[in-house]
Amino acid sequence: MTHFPICLDVAGKRCLVVGVGPEAERKTAALRRAGAQVIAAPRFTPADLDGCTLVIAADVPLAVGEAVSRAAKARGILVNVADRPGLCSFIMPAVIERTPVTLAISTGGASPALARRLRETLDAIVPRRLGALAALAGEFRLRVRRGIADPATRRAFWERLLDGPVARLALAGEQDAARRQLEIALGAETAAARRKVA
Repeated sequence: MTHFPICLDVAGKRCLVVGVGPEAERKTAALRRAGAQVIAAPRFTPADLDGCTLVIAADVPLAVGEAVSRAAKARGILVNVADRPGLCSFIMPAVIERTPVTLAISTGGASPALARRLRETLDAIVPRRLGALAALAGEFRLRVRRGIADPATRRAFWERLLDGPVARLALAGEQDAARRQLEIALGAETAAARRKVA
C-alpha cells in the first residue's frame, strides 16, 4: 500500500481549488457535495491558503502547481496537484457515489486511467440503490446495538439482513416494506435474546 486510505470530513471547512478548466470544476463540485466551503481561484495567491483545510490545484501550469504545493506543505495543509503525484500530500481516487456509500479506487497515482477503468467497471455492477440500503441500516444501527448485546450475534444478524429480504426490498426501492421487515427481524432477534437470558 503506497498511500493510507481515509475519508476526510470537509463539511463546513474552507477548501481552495486553484485553476480554471474541467478538472478544477469537477474537484470544486466534489468538495461542495461533501459540504466544504470552496474558494475557487483562477490564479494562486498564498494568502488564499489562510484558514484552509486542504487545497487542490487542477488545470494549472507546472510552475503554478509547484508553487501551490510548496506553500501548502509549508503551512501543513493537505495538497493535491492534479496529475502530479510528486507534488501531492494526498491523491484523489476514482470514486463511485451511492450516498452514503462511497467506493474509492486508487492506483497510488501510478495509472489514473486504470483507476477510471476500474470505476467504470464497478459502477456498472454496484446497485444504484445501495445507498438506500446503507441509510436504512444506519437508521437502525443504534437500535440493533441496544437490542442485540452480543457482538457476534449482532454481526450475524446484519449479515442475514444484508443477504435477505430486507436488502432485496431496499435495493428494489421499496423502503417502507424493507423498514417493516427489518422491524420484524429485530423484534424476533431481541425476543430470542431475552429468552436466552431468562
